[in-house]
Amino acid sequence: MDSRILFPSLPKWFTPRDYQLEAIQKWSENDYRGLLEMATGTGKTLTALTAITKRYEETNRLAIIILCPYQHLVDQWAKDAESFGMNPVLCYGSKSQWTSILSGKITQYNFKIQNFMCVITTNSTFKNANFQAQLNRITDGGMIVADEAHNLGTKQSLQSLPTAFKNRLALSATPIRHHDGSGTEQLLNYFGGSIYKFTLEEAIKKGFLTKYYYYPHLVSLTEDELEIYHELTNKISKLVNLSDQQSIESTGSTTGLLEMLLIKRARLINSAQQKDILLKKQLSMQETLDHTIVYCGDHSIEDQRHVDHITQFLNEDLNISAKTFTSTESKELRQILLKEFSENAIQALVAIRCLDEGVDVPSAETAYILASTTNPKEFIQRRGRILRKHPGKEYAYIHDYIVIPRPLTEIDLLTDKEFNIERRLLMNELKRVNEFASISENHYQALQVLNPIKEAFNLVDL
Repeated sequence: MDSRILFPSLPKWFTPRDYQLEAIQKWSENDYRGLLEMATGTGKTLTALTAITKRYEETNRLAIIILCPYQHLVDQWAKDAESFGMNPVLCYGSKSQWTSILSGKITQYNFKIQNFMCVITTNSTFKNANFQAQLNRITDGGMIVADEAHNLGTKQSLQSLPTAFKNRLALSATPIRHHDGSGTEQLLNYFGGSIYKFTLEEAIKKGFLTKYYYYPHLVSLTEDELEIYHELTNKISKLVNLSDQQSIESTGSTTGLLEMLLIKRARLINSAQQKDILLKKQLSMQETLDHTIVYCGDHSIEDQRHVDHITQFLNEDLNISAKTFTSTESKELRQILLKEFSENAIQALVAIRCLDEGVDVPSAETAYILASTTNPKEFIQRRGRILRKHPGKEYAYIHDYIVIPRPLTEIDLLTDKEFNIERRLLMNELKRVNEFASISENHYQALQVLNPIKEAFNLVDL
């Protein structure tokens, strides 16, 4: 066991920014509790480590538990924590690798042999009974820090959060859990509410993030896709009618079927063939294609994953050096890919969701978003991935593919029910587009693309 007596202190290379100090001040005033709602790329980790440092300077006794949704984030936090003079215990994977080390650290802390300890773990390990038993041994001075805190809104996670820890700090660019108001409320209650917000717009205006251009591209479904879409929409429409008529007690099976149909329709839209056709045309016309990320869906085309299909096209048809970046690649390989990408040895990364949360790719300049999502957490994270500052990077560029279910000329043929269902679907798409366009450098031109849809579906107020 490492017996060095380490305690947190600000590294010489780091000076907290004004907004980071303001966030910490709000946290202090809120009795050392609260969620910091800070845009991706604005230094949430360094803000939290500074807060830990200042809190330790006030108390001279602190036991820190830092929670991360993924293993790669644990490793990133560990690297930063060490630069702040900490010697963190990393807990993930096989419990035999960390249980005895953690137990020894807690014993030393409880007997005041050391007055500071830092543990960094994944949300999964944190919920484990073995880890919870160790956590309950900490006698005093406990502090919980939750990175990407929105992930902790599940029932089991909420039950695992230590009530004895008085110091609580949560970090998230997107604290609202999609379709889970109860989980969001309970999470905010535990951490003491959202006490500070530093938006993407503020970060761009103050020069901490890169300005960007946003290009929404409209694509329609093919005849075959439209036929399937019509079929799914009609089934959804009938089930919505059925749900309206039935009592709450008897709608369980109906609700499950409705959810399945909605997922099928969302997948159909995500895999629209016209997206690929337009993407390939645009990539072929682009003069230089470096530092590019392509976000794909998780579907397959003739037994080939979509990410592999696009990667193959880039490599073989355009002679562009491209690699897949998905959960199937090992952690070690992903690190190599990110390094090669930053050095331009790889020109493009083709990803599914692995780049959504916590992966730093500051050199990325251009994103093509084929897999649309109406989940604010996902699309805000995706935008944040390419807005980080990097030498020589003046602007970022985002291409977003918006599916219109049917040609606008066919809208008059819809029943009121069908019209309202499709209108709701487009409303969700337009929320994302408005969010992306609103603070882009070309916001007026970007929104102009959508005017025909807005007029046709009576959405001009959006």
